[in-house]
This record gives sequence, C-alpha cells and structure tokens, in this order.
Amino acid sequence: MKQSRGTVFRRQQKLIKKLQDEGEIFVEDVAKELGVSEITIRRDLQLFDDRHLIERFYGGARYIKGTIQTEKVKDKIQTTNKQIIAKKAAELVNDYDMVFINSGSTAFSLLKYLAHKKVTILTNNGRAIFKRNNTEAVIIVSGGEIYERKKSLVGDFAINSFSRVTANICFLGVGGLSKEGITTYALPETAVNKMILERTEGPRIVVCEGEKIGRKSNFFTADCSMITHVITDTMANRATVEYLKDLGIDVIFVDEEE
Repeated sequence: MKQSRGTVFRRQQKLIKKLQDEGEIFVEDVAKELGVSEITIRRDLQLFDDRHLIERFYGGARYIKGTIQTEKVKDKIQTTNKQIIAKKAAELVNDYDMVFINSGSTAFSLLKYLAHKKVTILTNNGRAIFKRNNTEAVIIVSGGEIYERKKSLVGDFAINSFSRVTANICFLGVGGLSKEGITTYALPETAVNKMILERTEGPRIVVCEGEKIGRKSNFFTADCSMITHVITDTMANRATVEYLKDLGIDVIFVDEEE
C-alpha cells in the first residue's frame, strides 16, 4: 500500500534525526523501531545516498556531518504540496469562468494550471504581473496599495476592483482555517478576501496545506460558512475537518501518493 507524502516525510525526518543523534543506524533495528519493512528503510537510505547525505555500509548507514539540512527538505516538500493542491483545484474550473484568486501562495500556484483554459482571472497578487503572456487565460491584476511583505495588493482600490465583478468561482489561500473562521497574518488582506467571497456566485474554495487546518492566525476574514470547498492534504486536523463537513463544506484531500 502506498503511503502519503506526509507519512513518508515524517519517517524520513525521523531517520535523519536518528542519523544526526547517533552517527549511524542499522536497517534491521530502525525498521523495527519505526514499524516499517527493511525494504522501506533501504529505499529511504538509497535516497539519502543519492544526495550524498550518508555513507552506506552493509546492514546500515553512517551520517556525513554537515550535509543534512532538514529545513531545506521540509521547504521542498511544502512547495510540492502547494503545487499538488493547486493542480487539483484547477480541475474545478471550466472554460469561460470568471475566476478570483487572492494573494495566497497556494492560490497563486493556480495560475500555472489554468494557463491552458479560456478563463479570465482577477487577482490581487502583485507577482502576477511577472507571469508569461503565452497563456489562454486572461490575467487581470486588481491594482491597489502594495503590501510589501507579501507583494499583495490591498486597500480601497483593490477592494473596489473586486466589488465591480461577479466571479463564477474563487480560490483563497489562508493563514489558518479553524472553528473560529478564516484567518490571515496580514490585516490589510482581510477586507479584500471578504470581498472576494461576497462577489463569488459559485464555489468559494480555500486551498491550503493540511498544517493550516485547525490553526488560528492573527486576523479574522470571515466565517467558515462563507466557503463551499476546502482542498488540502492529509496532514489536516481531523476534528476541524469533521467540523467543516458538518457545515456542509466539501473537504477534498489531494492524492499525495508517491
């Protein structure tokens, strides 16, 4: 049975930490400790060996000091998850839809997967101006004040842009999604995000990594009842997922299989 990307990542992180702490590991022992097969451990070690992170010997492996950088590995996994979520979200968009996309990084990844569709996209992500023109999609940037930390466009001008359009579907990246509602780390973005939700007649979709489900960020955007779908990964908090389902929200888990 294939395992989710999150499960594989957590196991590999345990292996890395064990290598760092103990200097070397033995396949038979660590397989029993982690409750997986020896073949699975050998496959993980082969991956580390291919990246020149370890030195293998018969029955085990030895840590090469200074080569394993766990934060970079984590960043790579998170970036991949954002892309998988965005790709799944793009499947819900039809040709000729009017699409709203906010400034969230996962939502922004949708531009890549909508490039071949005949849609019009309105976004307040300032980075959209750097997207290449060879796309079927028409991309409109809302304008507004630049929130430098995230390169998002906020303020009255951005809000007014969205208020004059009706969307068929929208996608929001968030800082957190919990029983307390939709939240973000940036106060100036909350008013734009709420306008996006209010001006969308069709599906209103939150796209985010599972670690944000159950998390509460600093600034409130809207109640969970304002969204219709959540697309996330299997790391999502189960209690919050059940709460969202009870509200009638369709929670979609991406296929993270290796």
